[in-house]
Amino acid sequence: MEAVPRMPMIWLDLKEAGDFHFQPAVKKFVLKNYGENPEAYNEELKKLELLRQNAVRVPRDFEGCSVLRKYLGQLHYLQSRVPMGAGQEAAVPVTWTEIFSGKSVAHEDMKYEQACILYNLGALHSMLGAMDKRVSEEGMKVSCTHFQCAAGAFAYLREHFPQAYSVDMSRQILTLNVNLMLGQAQECLLEKSMLDNRKSFLVARISAQVVDYYKEACRALENPDTASLLGRIQKDWKKLVQMKIYYFAAVAHLHMGKQAEEQQKFGEQVAYFQSALDKLNEAIKLAKGQPDTVQDALRFAMDVIGGKYNSAKKDNDFIYHEAVPALDTLQPVKGAPLVKPLPVNPTDPAVTGPDIFAKLVPMAAHEASSLYSEEKAKLLREMMAKIEDKNEVLDQFMDSMQLDPETVDNLDTYAHIPPQLMEKCAALSVRPDTVKNLVQSMQVLSGVFTDVEASLKDIRDLLEEDERQEQKLHEATGQAGASPAAAKAELAEVRREWAKYMEVHEKASFTNNELHRAMNLHVGNLRLLSGPLDQVRAALPTPALTPEDKAVLQNLKRILAKVQEMRDQRVSLEQQLRELIQKDDITASLVTTDHSEMKKLFEEQLKKYDQLKVYLEQNLAAQDNVLRALTEANVQYAAVRRLLGELDQKWNSTLQTLVASYEAYEDLMKKSQEGKDFYADLESKVAALLERAQATCRAREAARQQLLERELKKKPPPRPTAPKPLLPRREDGEPGEPGEPAEELRSLPPDMATGPRPPDPFLGAAPEAQELDARGRSIAIARCYSLKNRHQDVMPYDGNRVVLRSGKDDYINASCVQGLSPYCPPLVATQAPLPGTAADFWLMVHEQKVAVIVMLVSEAEMEKQKVARYFPTERGQPVVHGALRVALSSVRATETHVERVLSLQFRDQSLTRSLVHLHFPTWPELGLPDSPEHLLRFIQEVHAHCLHQRPLHTPVVVHCSSGVGRTGAFALLYAAVQEVEAGNGIPQLPQLVRRMRQQRKHMLQEKLHLRFCHEALVRHVEQLLQRPSSPPPLSSPLPELPQAEEQPPLPEAPSLGPPSSSLELLASLTPEAFSLDSSLRGKQRMSKQNFLQAHNGQGLKAARPGDDPLSLLDPLWTLNKT
Repeated sequence: MEAVPRMPMIWLDLKEAGDFHFQPAVKKFVLKNYGENPEAYNEELKKLELLRQNAVRVPRDFEGCSVLRKYLGQLHYLQSRVPMGAGQEAAVPVTWTEIFSGKSVAHEDMKYEQACILYNLGALHSMLGAMDKRVSEEGMKVSCTHFQCAAGAFAYLREHFPQAYSVDMSRQILTLNVNLMLGQAQECLLEKSMLDNRKSFLVARISAQVVDYYKEACRALENPDTASLLGRIQKDWKKLVQMKIYYFAAVAHLHMGKQAEEQQKFGEQVAYFQSALDKLNEAIKLAKGQPDTVQDALRFAMDVIGGKYNSAKKDNDFIYHEAVPALDTLQPVKGAPLVKPLPVNPTDPAVTGPDIFAKLVPMAAHEASSLYSEEKAKLLREMMAKIEDKNEVLDQFMDSMQLDPETVDNLDTYAHIPPQLMEKCAALSVRPDTVKNLVQSMQVLSGVFTDVEASLKDIRDLLEEDERQEQKLHEATGQAGASPAAAKAELAEVRREWAKYMEVHEKASFTNNELHRAMNLHVGNLRLLSGPLDQVRAALPTPALTPEDKAVLQNLKRILAKVQEMRDQRVSLEQQLRELIQKDDITASLVTTDHSEMKKLFEEQLKKYDQLKVYLEQNLAAQDNVLRALTEANVQYAAVRRLLGELDQKWNSTLQTLVASYEAYEDLMKKSQEGKDFYADLESKVAALLERAQATCRAREAARQQLLERELKKKPPPRPTAPKPLLPRREDGEPGEPGEPAEELRSLPPDMATGPRPPDPFLGAAPEAQELDARGRSIAIARCYSLKNRHQDVMPYDGNRVVLRSGKDDYINASCVQGLSPYCPPLVATQAPLPGTAADFWLMVHEQKVAVIVMLVSEAEMEKQKVARYFPTERGQPVVHGALRVALSSVRATETHVERVLSLQFRDQSLTRSLVHLHFPTWPELGLPDSPEHLLRFIQEVHAHCLHQRPLHTPVVVHCSSGVGRTGAFALLYAAVQEVEAGNGIPQLPQLVRRMRQQRKHMLQEKLHLRFCHEALVRHVEQLLQRPSSPPPLSSPLPELPQAEEQPPLPEAPSLGPPSSSLELLASLTPEAFSLDSSLRGKQRMSKQNFLQAHNGQGLKAARPGDDPLSLLDPLWTLNKT
């Protein structure tokens, strides 16, 4: 049926207009009631006149419909300002021709003009709907819309203009027109439904509704009153409408039969097809005299319905044999109204355009507009009060929470280097020698400082020596020196100059110390900033959050986003409300509204704010739920917040430190240059003063020698003395007294058992020689790595420090100690590894191919965590330090020590190397071992391991806590024992100590250690001599290492005479009298520990107040000032 030819449609003619002279009446009313010049509205009146002419001679197209609607709206605006209705002041005659009779009808009422325009609007829409052929889907939709608009125009005319101004606008005719237009609109919709192949039941209902509309129209046509009004066209319309009733009833039953076929109800199918065939036959009877399109449509329908009926009846008779029910027993088809009259709004600005008489506003409209503005303001105040209350609660709550959405989840910030720091790294990348230049500059400054310090010390020593010599001369001769007055004056001048330069130097030393401290503080950071960015990023703190913490953060961030979204939405809705209220002007509507309907108009106009009010109410109501969820999330966030707060503080502190180091670089360079310039000038002056002092002292010494020689010539020669008698020798085999020593020991002086003797006079010159020898040794490199030094006064000399070849930097606090004895291996004296230097320690062990490590740290120090356990303690649990992996292979505990065998593996290399770790745990930090025998046995064990290792020239690493005290005592006793074992006699301990101190500062730091070594060596000699009938075993010298730096020859200590034997020399050595600095004789030595606090019992005492405090601040400049 979708291809069935289209049925013709009914359309109406347009009414013809007569005269309507409204301009004089309007001008008169404006002048009288508005008090304005009517000529000022000539332009508006001309526009309205032109618009009427266009509406009267309207074109038969869609543009004509727009003209009619626009003219209708302008008439409505004019009527609201100038009353031109029946019996009103400005009423003028209006003439129009009646459609059916052709008579002219006139009324003094503008509403008659409006009614005729409305009628023509409906008639024009009906005409446009009927003109379309409806062969396409778009054509069907356009026709359907036109018919609905026509029905809307006629319905509006029927409802708003109850007075029948003419026959063609009577209520009966208008009702007939409405039903005809709705039926034809539904017919267009039916055609489109069949074209779209909609479901059969839906098509049947649409067709049934067409029948219902046409039945209503047919009843109006059969009304005698309507028939008399319509005249001759009544019969034609009635015949066409009746034919359509039967035709669309047949179409409805056809599709009901199709639905029965789909439901396999074959009896009902035959009944519906039979009924459709009967109704179609009736329609054919009524179609006589209709156009060919009607005949074609009926023949097409007959072919379809007849074919369907014959096929269904045949199938039911021969196949299904279902009973065919009577039609009245079947469910009637209920229509589905899918069309309606489209309403007409004569004041719609989109249709009517701008109000021509907008300037002409009545006072009543202004008053009504003010009342409406007050209603809007009242609405705004109510909503703003609610919004402000909620905003206040929200602000107070968020302030109490102290939650900033931007900082709650800013973890991405910690994943990148800040731009501020990136700029510093980029600036240093173009200056790769930044750290090198700074360190070199500070090394130069340290060298000049050391030279000045040494020169001032030489001048002081010269002055003190001159004073001592002068005192000796006075004691020997009883008179002062005979130096010339000029020499005395010169010496006094030198002393004043020295005091002045010394004062300047001491003041500058504080600045120099501060400069070095600042460099040590910043050089590591500068090296970091100039390195790879990955290292810079690794140096910055990073958040350590668990997945649960991250989930808490995400939840809090989501809720805070909801809070912000709620705020933004609230602000947006508030802004929309304000703008809408501000733009809301209904003055034009008030002009056209009756005063009695103002309140109703206000209510209708205020409804436009209902949607915004609903949205705002929902937003305000949601706040309580959001804040409740935020409270719960904040409780969970408390722990994470604390962690992030600490992280943020560390991040900012690290960032500020790195930036401060960058900014301090130029200042450090500038100040170091100023220091170099200052000391260069001071050095030249001090050097000149030293030459003056030397020349003056030589002149005074020559004068004293002349005077002394004259006095000696006057004295008689000394009397000779007899030698001491020898002790009687005991015969072989004769028993001695209980506890008497062996014969070999009887030659020792008798005071060896009770205490050491005073030293020989030659020892007095040793400290001064050592001090002078050490002045030229620099520790500038060690000062640049203060964080890698356990004590700031214990640092290796630059000349013999161990240099790391493959580390991040080449520094470690370790010194190569060689030349103590050819029978013991070279030693590496170092401090116990710090937590940050353990990797450097094992890298040194790997690079130096160390096979034996000697550890002189007590268990108490490790338990108190003064010294870290840098080695593995359990098998199967290796430790990793940098690129080295250290594993424990075996462990053995003896009476004296703990022996561990460790395996060392570099990075991922398959090759591993074994080494022995010997731990002597019974030597306390500020005390002595339990007994000398234990230490002697431990030394023998160390030497035995050294002899078993290959190659033999590899060094032995020895360390205590600081690497100078116990380490120095061990090295001294180890070398001395090997010399004795080799049969070379007892070595000169001062020479050994001097060699050690030339290679590491402050070696053998405590007097009690020297006393202990002295006693232990004597004990070892006793044990060696008491071995039965066996000469002392000779040790073979170990192969020497190639010297990294040629050591200067050691000056021999002056002696008044050779000792009779090594034992006598050993017996003459007393620790109380031994010191490397003659200025400290009789004083307790100062260490870092007793500088900070005094110790009771065995140990050292605090320095006396008279000691030089500057010597405790900077150990760089002197060899032995602590």
